[in-house]
Amino acid sequence: MTEIKSFILGHKRATIAAGCAVVVLLGFLAAVLVNRQIGNVGVEEIPSVTSRDTGVFGDDITVHNSDNGPVVIDLAADTGEDVPLSPMKLVSDPDTIWNENTYTGNHTLVEQVKQKDGAVGVLTVDKLGLSVNVFDSGDESMMADMSKGIAHFPSTSAWDGCVGVSAHNVNFDGSDGYFKYLYTLSKGDTVRYSTKLGERAYVVESVATISASDWTPLYHTDHNQIVMITCISGQPSNRICVTAVEQAA
Repeated sequence: MTEIKSFILGHKRATIAAGCAVVVLLGFLAAVLVNRQIGNVGVEEIPSVTSRDTGVFGDDITVHNSDNGPVVIDLAADTGEDVPLSPMKLVSDPDTIWNENTYTGNHTLVEQVKQKDGAVGVLTVDKLGLSVNVFDSGDESMMADMSKGIAHFPSTSAWDGCVGVSAHNVNFDGSDGYFKYLYTLSKGDTVRYSTKLGERAYVVESVATISASDWTPLYHTDHNQIVMITCISGQPSNRICVTAVEQAA
């Protein structure tokens, strides 16, 4: 009986060992098969040449990849077309146009016309029922000058050449500013400006809306002109600019 039990026990151990070996072998084979499948699915070779995309961007879109080398965009390349150039550059910093190196043609210094009270002249616009002193107290006092009358842009000419002036359209207390109705002027209207050097009549040449950072209308000029600028209610980034040139004798 003891020998029979030993035989049966040994047979069971052998059977279990053989089963474990089979399981391990099947697991190994399964792992190899899976690795081969992963290696063959979803992997495509990156093309080494230019390809074309027929997707949402159309049928003839060139795709550039690293094998083609760096892309160089030549902005100065000749396209065969003439590029129009603006005769004047938009200037947001008045110091770049208002300095002694840019004074060309006629230019009268403020000191030549300035009165003891800071007045430099009188601006008269009959259409607006306006005749007001123009003041120049320097760069830091334009707002103060506009509270008294019309302010002169300090670095523009005070008489010969380009005279630049500014006034409120609406004063800080809500009352009407001197230039409230400046926008109603039109080409051909007359403006008079007088200083201790004399009096000139000007004819309105243009009425325009400009950017608040556009100082180009105040460039120095060889001919005599006066430029009047004011704010536009509800448009803080824009200004009304009226340019009038000296009336021919």
